[in-house]
Amino acid sequence: MESKIISPPDVQVKDSSRTAEKHIAFLDPIRGVAILSVFLFHAFGATFHALALDWNGTLRDWNVSPSFLGLLPVIFGWMGVAIFFVVSGFCIHLSHERSRQKSFKVFFIRRFFRIYPPYLLALCFFVFVYPPTCLDFSSHLRHTQPSYIYSSVTTGTHLLLIHNFFGLFNKSINGSFWSIAVEVQLYALYPLLLWLVSRLGWLRTLYLTGLIEFSMRGLQGILSIFLPAFSLSGWFTESPLIFWYSWSIGAALADAYLKKEPLPFQKTSLLLWPVLAVSCYFWKPLFPFCFTLAALSTAVFISHFLTRPTPALSQGGIQGLVLRHLAWVGTVSYSAYLIHQPLVEQMPGILHRVLPAENIPSLACYAFSVLSWFPILALSYLLYRWVELPSIAWGKRLTKS
Repeated sequence: MESKIISPPDVQVKDSSRTAEKHIAFLDPIRGVAILSVFLFHAFGATFHALALDWNGTLRDWNVSPSFLGLLPVIFGWMGVAIFFVVSGFCIHLSHERSRQKSFKVFFIRRFFRIYPPYLLALCFFVFVYPPTCLDFSSHLRHTQPSYIYSSVTTGTHLLLIHNFFGLFNKSINGSFWSIAVEVQLYALYPLLLWLVSRLGWLRTLYLTGLIEFSMRGLQGILSIFLPAFSLSGWFTESPLIFWYSWSIGAALADAYLKKEPLPFQKTSLLLWPVLAVSCYFWKPLFPFCFTLAALSTAVFISHFLTRPTPALSQGGIQGLVLRHLAWVGTVSYSAYLIHQPLVEQMPGILHRVLPAENIPSLACYAFSVLSWFPILALSYLLYRWVELPSIAWGKRLTKS
């Protein structure tokens, strides 16, 4: 999610007291929780055509339907992306430090084959095949026509994974793709992060990345008060720098774990950062900090699980069944992340065509959207099995030659 936003790596850690290696099993269910949260969040958006409570001044507007309020916890499903970023930083650094091939050439080749082929296939499907998101290239004989230019530029920015910098072209194909671009750009910053660590140490480096991220988010908060009509562009709001600290804390946690040093956040209350993240959501000046606080919450939980026994996936009962499902979902989470949003967004429309009633209850519509979880998982497994795994193998073969 070794990892990206949501793809499960083969992460193993040496245990100095044993010759065998052990898999950090709890990371798979964490990825499962992350993708399930994001899916439920997007199913909510498809049902209510909104992904958040509106603002009424600097506070949230509670003038919404009872169904909306009943599903309010689902609104926080965006935190799944913060979970993925922290897990990604943790797994990337863990894998790189344990690798016998530490050159950044090898690192970037493997990262490319880990992410790009499945992403490219999903991108081509949504650009050229899937009717609701298919872009208009029909005016190819008149290349100056706006629809052709827009479609070409949108596709080009997505192919180069820079679409997060351009708000106009960012969300038209697949809204979830923005974080794939940010993730790749964070990989590009990884050598700089390690260089800073070699000069400053982890603590000072985290102070630096934290200063950058908190300053950028603080500026967003200040502008929301004094210039509420002003909207910052994607080059700022979805810059990798505004997520750099959130990603780096995962890497710092992995470094301490490998060196058997005291883990960051291991003595922090499990409730502190989640409560702060939820609280900041409801006040506009502090809302930009929600993502960072969600990332800190994830780091605390990972630190907690690394220092304590976790439930075995083989245990019986409902708990074991849920853990095994989440672990399996975590395995295919990258593929699920790539394809789920445009698919789930069509579910309310399908329901209204099947049941052409004037007023279908919102909760029924949401439940129908949630049912798409199972076919999406089936498609995700096929993408994982036939594209992700072969692509990973190609990357490994190339770097071994």
